[in-house]
Amino acid sequence: MDLDNRRGKANVRLGFLSGVALLILVAVIFFTKLQIGKHAADPDRDPQLNAQEVPRTGLVKAHKTWSGGSALFLDLRPNSAFARTHIPGAISIPSEELESRYLDLPNDRTIIAYCDCPLEEASAQAVLFLRTHGFPNASALRGGIDGWIQSGYPIEP
Repeated sequence: MDLDNRRGKANVRLGFLSGVALLILVAVIFFTKLQIGKHAADPDRDPQLNAQEVPRTGLVKAHKTWSGGSALFLDLRPNSAFARTHIPGAISIPSEELESRYLDLPNDRTIIAYCDCPLEEASAQAVLFLRTHGFPNASALRGGIDGWIQSGYPIEP
């Protein structure tokens, strides 16, 4: 009887310790995921990851927005590329100048940023920067200037 009693207490202790270990494991997983989520949402911590997730505006929608005059198109390419061709009405702020000139932009309008990068890298980085600096309506033009031209939409000059 004494042996059965000790075995019973040992099983209770083992069950209790297993429960505590499980709770600790769940807490560690929860807080790890919470911290990973914070880092993913922090553009200063991992800008590449967040740049992949910025909003993009498709070419058809962008053209409709352009036709209606309700968006500002932001050309991030070098001035020489802008001088060769650009979306009519677009303003030129080369990506390397954005941090020093972004306050020139209206933060109450839709801004569609574009570049000539294959996957909109420069415009995505610019949109990420703008959104974290008070421009909630900024998006990247899917396909960039090349997609715009291939769609047959107007260009200047």
